[in-house]
Order: sequence, then C-alpha cells, then structure tokens
Amino acid sequence: MENKNISQLEELEQERKSVNKKSKIGYAIAIGLIVVGIACFFWIPFLMFIFMPIAIVLVIVTSSKVNKFRKKFKELVVKKLIKEELGVDAVYKMNGGISISEINSLKVARSPDRYRTEDYISCTYNGVPYEMCDCVLEEEYQTTDSNGHTQTSYQTYFKGRVIKIDFQRNLKIELKVVNHPTRGFQYKPLVPFETEVIEFNKTFKCYANSKEDAFYILTPIMIQKMQELERMYKGGIYYVFTKGNLYILINNSGDSLEVSVSKPLDEKQMNKIKSDILIGASIINEFRMDSDKYNVDR
Repeated sequence: MENKNISQLEELEQERKSVNKKSKIGYAIAIGLIVVGIACFFWIPFLMFIFMPIAIVLVIVTSSKVNKFRKKFKELVVKKLIKEELGVDAVYKMNGGISISEINSLKVARSPDRYRTEDYISCTYNGVPYEMCDCVLEEEYQTTDSNGHTQTSYQTYFKGRVIKIDFQRNLKIELKVVNHPTRGFQYKPLVPFETEVIEFNKTFKCYANSKEDAFYILTPIMIQKMQELERMYKGGIYYVFTKGNLYILINNSGDSLEVSVSKPLDEKQMNKIKSDILIGASIINEFRMDSDKYNVDR
C-alpha cells in the first residue's frame, strides 16, 4: 500500500512539473500581451482591444489548469491523508464548511455580502468533537464613474480558518478574547476586563458575561497557549467561548490544504499539509480541551 502511495505521488509530481511549466509560459505570455496592449494604446489603440481579451482568456485557462491539478491532488492525496492522520471516521468536504449563520452569530465581524467556505473537516479527537474549515468574508462596494456607470467590487476582510471545538460539558460561560478586531466586531452585552498578565493585555482585549467565569477559562496555561497560537499567525485571531463551544477564527492564515504547483511534492510540502490537517487536534491537545474541566458536568 505504501509503495502504491509513493508511485501515485511520483506520478502527481510529474504532472505538477508539467502544469507548473505550462502555467509559467501561460502567465508570461499574458503579461507580455498586456504590456504590448498598453503600449499600443498610444499608437494603434485598436490593437489593445485585441491583445487584452486574449491575455484575459489565457489567464483564465491557465488558472483553470492549475486549479484542476489542485483539486485532483485533494481527491487523491489530501482525503487519504486526513483518514490516516485523523482516523477513518473523519469527514472531509472540499466545498463544505461551517454555516455562515453560525459564523455570523459569533459577532466577531460584520455579516458578509459575499462569502465562501471550503476544506471542511469534521472529526473527534480524544473524545472531543470538532469542525474546521477555510472561510472568506467579503464586503460589497459600488462605485459610479463620471458617465453614471456603476461598478461592483468586493473587498475581503476575513480570510482564514474557523475552528469549532464542541465541549461535552454544558458550560454557560460567554467569553471573547480578540486581537486586531475587524469591522463589525461586537462584544455587548459582555463586559470588558483585563487579566493580570500585562503582555497578554497588550495583545488581546477580553470580554465576558462574568469576570469570575472568565478566569475559570483564562488560567495561566490557557493564556500562555493563546499567546503561542497568536504568535504563529500574522493576522487577527479571535477566541469565542459560547454555548459550550470554543470557536477560534484565525484571519490571514492562508489557504489550508492547498498544494503549490511551483514547489516539489517533497517532504516539506507534505508536512505543511499534514500540519493543516492536524491543527484542530493540536489545539485540543495543547489547550487541554480534552480534560474533564470541559467535558464532564459537575
């Protein structure tokens, strides 16, 4: 079975090299056509309207081939890795995700005008169920030019990972711990407070329905682990304890489970994908979310 996996990976590597070579050529030609098209605008304007559409079509076709390879890699490799790393009961949906109504209910960002979720994983680790997916939230903008023509565009304000850990204990604690809050973030009716850790307070803002309940969660070890996870990512990170669940939203964390066609399918790239797969289980382990504290009613 292992030899079969190696053989399959070797075949995919050859295909990756071919896709990478063709994509470089395709993008290079498209850029060349755009440059020539812009230059022609000042001398032979009509040529720009020939070169530009060709360049756009070339970019679309080239991107389509790259995306097709990435999808094939997920079907053949990522699905198998998820089962190997998380167990045969792990569920993976390439185009699925945590519902947008559930994400909106957390009130860590404004409700999006357009959104996308993908690479959904559902699993149980050490008796603790969890879900995670990639999520993109976008806001619509409309501009009108001098001729009265309206153009619609979208600006991304959240692009990253959403992780939901489902405690087996019915904790009635409402707590938000956030840094770099994005627009639309709401904390009321929760009350702001600070911890005794000055460095933590410089990085995070804390809000809870009860300060006493908050410190039941925010132990020195929990604070340390929150800081460690925050240092791993450049974007904002939001911890939301609500209705017996912990949601962790990591902004600007990049697309997970995505293979790079410009890099070989070597151990380094495979380890990166495995790390993406294991982040939920790693958080449960590091944050001790599988302890009785979160899973046994008292």
